[in-house]
Amino acid sequence: MKYFYYSFFFVLISFHSSILFAQNKTQTVRGTVIDRVTRQPVIGASISVVGTTQGAITDVLGTFSIANVAIGRRSVKCTSVGYEVFSSEEFILNSAKEVVLTIDLKESTGELQEVKITASQNTSRPVNDLAYVSARSFTVEETERIPASVNDPGRMALSYPGVKAGRDETENRIIVRGNSPFGILWRLDGIDVPNPNHFALPGSSGGGITVFSAQLMSRSDFFTGGMPAEYGNALSGAFDIRFREGNQQKREYRAKIGLLGLDFSTEGPIQKGRSSYLVNYRYSTLGLLSQMGFYLVGERVSNLFQDLSFNLAFHSKDGKKTTTIFGLGGLSEEHYMPVDAPEKRVLGKADNWEEKVKPSNMGAIGVTHTVNINEKSSLKYVVAAIGSYQNRKYDTLNLQNVRFRYETQKYQDARLAASVAYNYRFNAKTRLKTGAILNFITFDFFKETAPRTSVTDINQFNAGRQTSVNGSGSTQTSQAYAQIVQNLGKGLTMNTGLHLMYLFLNNTSSLEPRFSIQYRSPNAHSLSFAYGLHSQMLPMSAYFYQRKDTLDGKIVTTKANQNLLFPRSNHFILSYNYITPKLWKFSAEIYYQMLNRVPVEPKAGSSYWMLNYGESFPETPTVSKGKGKNKGIDLSVERFFSKKYYVLITGSIFDSKYQTFDGKIYNSAYNDRFSTALTFGREFLFKNGSVFQLGGRSIFNGGYRYTPLDVAESAKQKRYVPLKGADYAAQAPNYFRIDGRISYRTNRRKSASVVSLDVQNAINHINVTSVQYNNVTNQLEPRKTGNGFVPILSYQLDF
Repeated sequence: MKYFYYSFFFVLISFHSSILFAQNKTQTVRGTVIDRVTRQPVIGASISVVGTTQGAITDVLGTFSIANVAIGRRSVKCTSVGYEVFSSEEFILNSAKEVVLTIDLKESTGELQEVKITASQNTSRPVNDLAYVSARSFTVEETERIPASVNDPGRMALSYPGVKAGRDETENRIIVRGNSPFGILWRLDGIDVPNPNHFALPGSSGGGITVFSAQLMSRSDFFTGGMPAEYGNALSGAFDIRFREGNQQKREYRAKIGLLGLDFSTEGPIQKGRSSYLVNYRYSTLGLLSQMGFYLVGERVSNLFQDLSFNLAFHSKDGKKTTTIFGLGGLSEEHYMPVDAPEKRVLGKADNWEEKVKPSNMGAIGVTHTVNINEKSSLKYVVAAIGSYQNRKYDTLNLQNVRFRYETQKYQDARLAASVAYNYRFNAKTRLKTGAILNFITFDFFKETAPRTSVTDINQFNAGRQTSVNGSGSTQTSQAYAQIVQNLGKGLTMNTGLHLMYLFLNNTSSLEPRFSIQYRSPNAHSLSFAYGLHSQMLPMSAYFYQRKDTLDGKIVTTKANQNLLFPRSNHFILSYNYITPKLWKFSAEIYYQMLNRVPVEPKAGSSYWMLNYGESFPETPTVSKGKGKNKGIDLSVERFFSKKYYVLITGSIFDSKYQTFDGKIYNSAYNDRFSTALTFGREFLFKNGSVFQLGGRSIFNGGYRYTPLDVAESAKQKRYVPLKGADYAAQAPNYFRIDGRISYRTNRRKSASVVSLDVQNAINHINVTSVQYNNVTNQLEPRKTGNGFVPILSYQLDF
């Protein structure tokens, strides 16, 4: 079957090569130029296609159009009196789809040294220009060309410094600088989205694959710390996702078929020149991979998902008001099945006897309205309804296939969210950004378990059914922020701000100062420092853990964690960057993070620290007295895509420790010590205009941590008993994986196509991702449940 698979891929390439005909193919580049702060259209700006004599001047609405641009990788340059020079990254222009750009220009302070360096820095600068450290932007094209990213920002980010995957490589949970994956914020067009992933994990920020459609995403930002004041409710990092608008002049379509799913998108004008629509639908076909002998999760695991995303945009006649209606929704279910024949089930191995069903659904729909008030200010409102539902049904079967429900979980969260952001420019050197975010939340959480002594005998369990989490109701959260940016002259810029967060459920609040300063030299060096206090609300279910005590012979139930404070972290970051004229970027960041108010069990000898358990319902009575420290250095060397190739080399060394209630210090569950990645790509152009792309990525990280076995106690109790005082002292072998990608891009007169093959774990090196207790041998056995060789073949057609 595998030989047929590769033969089919190369037949596709040969077929496309044979039907190409030699002729010059061109396409249109159009877009809008606006002021970065006020969002006002910039009239009379000059846009030119780099390497050609083609160009255009923006009209009274700030729009431009450049026709008959030769297809291939192109970039544009934009200049306007009073603004810094803008140079875009290279983008792909094909024969079927126009490229529509939104260029936001930064007002010049009149210092020539700043104008000289901006052109080379635009390639990787964050969309949010108030981020001076630990931030970069990424494009949809990066989520496609970085091997094994499969259009998922979480998987793409594994190539960035300070980022590594969680222990389960079938998921897109990421660990940033030794922090819990729980600490990641997802934001969409100004609204925080709790968990926009298929196969979402209750109370966490990760899952299997993002619900966001690559067809809708525009340039977005990723943060690994030190976020500006407008970002709250995040301890470690953030994804700030932005949706693009559809083409206002021409209807375009994209169809994609592959072993990961079927995609179809369409975009075009609602009213030409004024409004547009953009819609994408995706349906998974993961079952095809299993039938061919390739398993993303496991041989006895099925995964199904589908999602729909859309964005409608409406502009006023004068171009000063924009309204968008956006939405996304995803349905998914993961099904773990036992070994089919009871006689073939291995004693002591729980997964041989268990059936687990994990449905997970989410949806969001919202409206944004942006008003360019005058030449100095702009205002943006967002209102959205967001809902998520995750359920868990775990059964164990005996030799007669009689089932016993040993765990049930329910996690429902629905919210009405609203945000407002106001920008005001006092002058070329001083500006203000302030805003607020409100959430009205309804929730329903439930967890019931029946602990078992034996996985093979459904009649043996330790006690009756236990309800550990149970809560429903409603509450509100509010956030407010303000930040002032000042250009101090001679390359110095300072950003000072405050962020306030409040939870009405238990009247908990946090006032967080933020400060950053950046120096940019005339020869493209920059040195930045940032300090910020960052806090995060616990998963809502954490506040509804039920503790049962016996008082005067009666069982009394209390919500022991209802009054927990926000965990918080002080971030200190020193950053250095240098971008050469040939688009090589050298970066180094030193960071130090001090965590406090982390929930810990108030008992001597207990090593419980809630952030070590970011993907499950908290089931321990705690107090907000835990601490932690993360420190490390991130290094990267990057060659932006130009002259047919790109390279990204990253390395991080870090140390992550936590402190319990009694003051003892342990390695955190995420203290893997180091992470490295090498990512590269090269394009080869043929005379007929087709392009062959080859890429690779190698990941080499420290192995995940676990707690050794207390051999004597485990043998006595016939279950895994961790060795006291040795929490997370053991470490699995180092993690190593090589991913690859090849693609073949062709253009015809009215259509363009891409045949691609993404390969995760190209050398089929199975990593140890967990340990499992075998109660027959009384040992912890390494589980190599990581993915083996997984090829993802796809065919994409634009027309």
